[in-house]
Order: sequence, then structure tokens, then C-alpha cells
Amino acid sequence: MAETVTDIAQSDDLEVDNAELNFEQNGQLLKIATRGLTVYDYVKKLKESDILIAVDGKLYLDGPQNFRELFKKDTDEQSEWLLTFWRDGQVFDILVNAPVESRFGLATEQESQWALDDFKNHIIADFTSYRNYEVYRDRKNTCDILSLEKDPLAMWFPVLWCLKFRLLPPLTALIVCYGVAAFVNFYLFLITYFVLSRFVYLSQTNILRSFTLYDDKTHYMTIAATNEKEVADIVRKIDRTNKIRYERHVIKARQKSPKIIEKSNVVN
Repeated sequence: MAETVTDIAQSDDLEVDNAELNFEQNGQLLKIATRGLTVYDYVKKLKESDILIAVDGKLYLDGPQNFRELFKKDTDEQSEWLLTFWRDGQVFDILVNAPVESRFGLATEQESQWALDDFKNHIIADFTSYRNYEVYRDRKNTCDILSLEKDPLAMWFPVLWCLKFRLLPPLTALIVCYGVAAFVNFYLFLITYFVLSRFVYLSQTNILRSFTLYDDKTHYMTIAATNEKEVADIVRKIDRTNKIRYERHVIKARQKSPKIIEKSNVVN
């Protein structure tokens, strides 16, 4: 019986997967293959041709099959992995809490050497201090950096939180609601304040994303770092025309991790 189109397609996919899993790296780094990017990794704003350098600060040269096994073995031990990539001459990190499913090929020897040279100067901080930041960019290359961590200010003082991020529409709505409730009854004002504070605190990530998109910005990158200044530096180095709007002035001191020693095995 002749094979169906579906059977042929599945067979081709299997051959591609087997070819991907069986090659030898010979000192070269893994690179996300053309048309190998999955939806999950696209949402994280990884790109085709991003070169994987390290996992949790350790240089990775064990091939795509062992890379996937690494996620399976550590599933019960940890919920996040710090992956280090190289793109357009710049090293950056990203935290993932699920296996990377994209297909990988090999970077060229020259690309691998460039990435490894840049990785030598890349500092791995204390893993517990890392968090993901989302970068949104408009047509004029003006970027906003959004932290995905909950800000307690949104719970206790939502008006100040809106001012902090220049969110004028929700700020106006809050002031109107507070004013109407206070005019009607003091206890109604207290109830309104508590309900809206709780809503803003729980929804702050969606509020930030929504009004960033409303400002005609699109998701540009996701970068793991210890503070926003590091993210801003990476974004500017990847594209010299990028500008950061409302850069923060209070930056936490970073702490080096003992895992930085692992990079001593990088090529000579």
C-alpha cells in the first residue's frame, strides 16, 4: 500500500530528528536550526541562529540529545535553568522553566570561536538573583524594560505604582474611582481602595504588557539578569540604535557565583 502524505512527512521529521541527535560537535557549539524554532521558544524571543554556549554557567558541548536529557534528569530537582546564548556579537542569559524543544544544528568554527571568546568576559552572578526581563521596542528603537516580578508597591499604593511606570490611563481611572467612592461614603472608599489595590497587584504584569503594547511597542527580547542596567547594556550592544526609556537609577549590587569557575575550561 502506498504511503500517505502524513506518513511521508512523519518519516521525514524522524530522519531530521535522528540526524540532529547523532552528529558530533567536535568542539563546536549548538545553534538553533533554520525553521527549527518552536512556538514556546519563539514566545521567549529566541531566534534562529542563536548559539547556545552554556547551561547554568557551564560550557555545553554534549550535543542536542544530552541537552534534552538534562532537562528530564533535573525536573524533580529544579524548576528553572539559566541558558546562555550568543547573538549578533553579544552574550545574554535567559531563564526557562520548561525544556527547550527547538531543533539544533552546529555553529561554524568561526561562530563558535567568536561566542567562546565573548563568553570568557561574561560574568555569571548568583543564580538566585536572576530574573527574566521583557524588552519591548517601538519603530524608533526606543525600548521599555519590564520586570516580571510582583511589586509590593502595587498592592499598598497603586497610584504611586502607576506613577512609577508612567501609566496615565489606569492612574486616571483609579483617581476617579477613589473620588466617587469617597464622595458617596468613607467605608465605600475603603472597600474600593482594597479591591482595586488587590486587582492592580495581581494584574500588574498584564497591565504593564497591555499599556506597553498600546504604546505601539512589540516584544523584542527576554533577558535574564540581576538588574535592569545589565539588560539595558545588552540591548544597546546588540543594536547600537536601541535607546532605553526611563532607565532606573537604583541598581542592586551583583554577587558572583562560585559557578563562574566552570568557565576555566573554555577554549584556550
